[in-house]
Amino acid sequence: MEEKTENGLEARFSRIEEIIGRMEDENVSLDESFELYKKGLNEIKAANKALDTIEKEMLVLRADGELEEF
Repeated sequence: MEEKTENGLEARFSRIEEIIGRMEDENVSLDESFELYKKGLNEIKAANKALDTIEKEMLVLRADGELEEF
């Protein structure tokens, strides 16, 4: 399953939470905060893309309820 890989949704959400936690640290420099922000945006974009793909797959169901292959 995709969620168990390092690029799966659960892994991405975990990395986003980690990034947010690090950004909330008072000892993080402005430069590091900016780099963390960029990494977080990239993770969010990738998660959104994965969710869009899943949504599209769910919409392409055959009449018998099976997912059509692309």
